[in-house]
Amino acid sequence: MSDIVRMVVVLSLIAGVCSTALTAANILLGPQIEKQTDLYVRGPALERLFGKPAAEVLGNKVIITAGEQEIPVFFTREDQTVSTLAIEAIGKGGFGGDLKIMVGIDLGAGNMTGMEVVSHSETPGLGARIEEISFRRQWKGLPVSDTVALIDDGGTLDAISGATTTSGAAVRGTNEALLFVRDYQDEILKTISELK
Repeated sequence: MSDIVRMVVVLSLIAGVCSTALTAANILLGPQIEKQTDLYVRGPALERLFGKPAAEVLGNKVIITAGEQEIPVFFTREDQTVSTLAIEAIGKGGFGGDLKIMVGIDLGAGNMTGMEVVSHSETPGLGARIEEISFRRQWKGLPVSDTVALIDDGGTLDAISGATTTSGAAVRGTNEALLFVRDYQDEILKTISELK
């Protein structure tokens, strides 16, 4: 009996030490992991939305809390005035799961600079076609004051043939980003102005 108790105590100590080590590693490496995610996952989308190298805009980032969500917002400035935002959003209900997209917004013109796909799990050759320029370019110039919709739903966006579920998820994510900007624009601009 004492051997079993000793084994349980030793295994519990090992599990506790491992758990503590993993937690410490996560805390210490968290900022570096976030930087790498920004550069290699969000970076290509930001380059296309802003027309600048990712390294120039990755430092222009604020996190806005909306309800229980923390939403990353990237921005550019012209003459010390915030000119463009890139809002990350989740397009719920894609065929392969939720999509992570980024929507660019030109604050001066009041329209979208585009929509970029950050990550997805869609079927190659079908839903994965949301990455194609012919689909994504439809967002450029759309007004931010309106919601977007697919042609079948009375909107102006053409769905990908054979992938309307994925196309719909991109539209839902876009509308989520637009609603977020409408509701939180003042807070976003205030948070950016407080940056040093």
